Amino acid sequence: MVQTGTLGLLLLFFSGSVYAQDLNSQNSDLDLSSQPARAAESVEVGTGSGSTHPVTMVSVLPPQKRETPRPNSIEPEEQQVYDAALDAFRMADYLDAAQGFVTFLRDYPQSLLADQGWFWLGESRYLARGFDDAVTVMTTLLDYFPNSTFGEAARLRLGASYFELRQYQEAQDVLEDLLELSPDQEILDLAKAMLEDLATQGY
Repeated sequence: MVQTGTLGLLLLFFSGSVYAQDLNSQNSDLDLSSQPARAAESVEVGTGSGSTHPVTMVSVLPPQKRETPRPNSIEPEEQQVYDAALDAFRMADYLDAAQGFVTFLRDYPQSLLADQGWFWLGESRYLARGFDDAVTVMTTLLDYFPNSTFGEAARLRLGASYFELRQYQEAQDVLEDLLELSPDQEILDLAKAMLEDLATQGY
């Protein structure tokens, strides 16, 4: 279930910031390390003082692979945790937002909102210029939630993250794949704009 206003917020951020914004450097303190091929990932969250410490293990199993079936609903408590993280994102507090989504994914890894949690975690890291983290998170989303409604947006942001990392061939491959996969005209226009920028880099 996508919250009311969430997709509008998504398109607002994409249309206004295809590439990374210049943000307060403190938002670069969060460090995410994960290996999407495994079911449990190690997550490190910055203390805010420039160092990191491990806080939890996060399951990335998609909802359809739950070992213990749950009702097809979202519990009020998990909605509150998700909403708090999304509110921080809306306020452009990307470090707190990232930490909030890490907490959400730790506590509710099988939530029906898990794919959205991974997406907004990736967005939070991208907008704080944590491009390596954004690549890891968006790749996790695409690998483990192939039917997510956020898939096309995640692929677009993955391409932008590669671009920011100057991994231009990877960016081109992702964006060209997106042109073949996405029916959304706004996403297509953004992907084409990035490909035009890549062309100026000789790709």
